[in-house]
Amino acid sequence: MKIVKRILAVVGALLLLAVLGVVLKFYVLSPKMRPAPAMTAPTSPEAIARGKYLVHHVTGCVACHSPVRTDQPGEPYIEEKLGAGRVWEKDPSYPDWEIIAPNITPDKDTGLGNWSDGEIARAIREGVSKDGRPLFPMMPFQTYAATLSDDDTLAIIAYLRTLAPQSNKLAATKIGFPVSMFVRGVPAPLEKPSAGAPPASDKKARGDWLLKVCSCSDCHDTFNEKREPIPGKRLAGGEAFRSSVGKIHAPNITSDKATGIGAYSDDDLRRVFNEGVGKAGRPLYFMPWWYYKGMTDEDKDALIFALRQVDAVSNVVPPPELKK
Repeated sequence: MKIVKRILAVVGALLLLAVLGVVLKFYVLSPKMRPAPAMTAPTSPEAIARGKYLVHHVTGCVACHSPVRTDQPGEPYIEEKLGAGRVWEKDPSYPDWEIIAPNITPDKDTGLGNWSDGEIARAIREGVSKDGRPLFPMMPFQTYAATLSDDDTLAIIAYLRTLAPQSNKLAATKIGFPVSMFVRGVPAPLEKPSAGAPPASDKKARGDWLLKVCSCSDCHDTFNEKREPIPGKRLAGGEAFRSSVGKIHAPNITSDKATGIGAYSDDDLRRVFNEGVGKAGRPLYFMPWWYYKGMTDEDKDALIFALRQVDAVSNVVPPPELKK
C-alpha cells in the first residue's frame, strides 16, 4: 500500500506540475507582447490614398470589419456602416463561438478613437489589442507582420483615421476552450519590419507579395481537421464556408488544368477579379472579388502571374450547396 500511495503521490505531483506549466505558458507568459511602439501616422493626401487602396483593395480590412450584404456576390459592405465592425455568421460546428470583427472607425467610445497609432500598428502586425488581449488569428496579423512595411502600416492607420466615426459597441470574440488557450500563444512582438511591397517592375516578386498580403492561402489552402495546411496542397482548395446563400467550398486555384485554374485564360481570371464570375459563368459569392476589383490592372496582372507559378495540384473540390 505504501508503494501504491507513493506512486499516486508522484503521479499527482507530475500532473500538478503539468497543469502549472500550462498555466504559466498560456496565462502568465502569454500573449507575448511589447509596449506599443512610438509611431505617428502621416496626414498627407498621398499616404491616405495609399492606405485607402490597401484597406479596400488589398488587405481588405473593410470586408471583415464592416457589415456586409451576404446575399450578394462578393459580399459588398454596407456603405453607411463602413468600418463599424461585423458579427460573423455562426458555424454550426462551433455553436458556442462568436466571431466578431471590431469597430475600426475613429469613434472614441466603441472604435479606435482612443487608440494611439502605435497601438493600432501593434494590433495589425503583432496581434495584441489595446488592453493586451490576444486577437483571434482570423485577423491575419502574422501575414501582415511578414508583408506590411512601417510606411504601409502607417498609411492604413492614416486612412482609418479619416473614416466617419460609427458608434457601434460590440462584444469581444468568444472562442471555446482549449482553442481559446492556444490563441494566447500566437501573438509575437515584431522583430523586424517587412520591406513591404516589391516594385511593380519585379512582376514575380510583386505578385508573390500580393498573393500573401491578400491572405489567399487562408481560404484556398487545403487543411486537415485541425485546420493546419496540408503539405503539398498549397492553394488546392476544399475548405468549406457557410454563408446566407449556403455552403461554399474554396476552389482549387493551382495551375492544375482539370481541377484548378490551369484552363483559365488571363482574361478569365481578370473576369473573376472584376466581375466575380467563374469560367463557367457561376457567380462567386464568398470570394471578396468586390474588393479586389478596385486593385490596379498592374497589380492584378502581377497576382495572376504569381498564381501561374503555383505548383499544380489535382484536388477535386465539391460544388457549392446553395440554398433554394
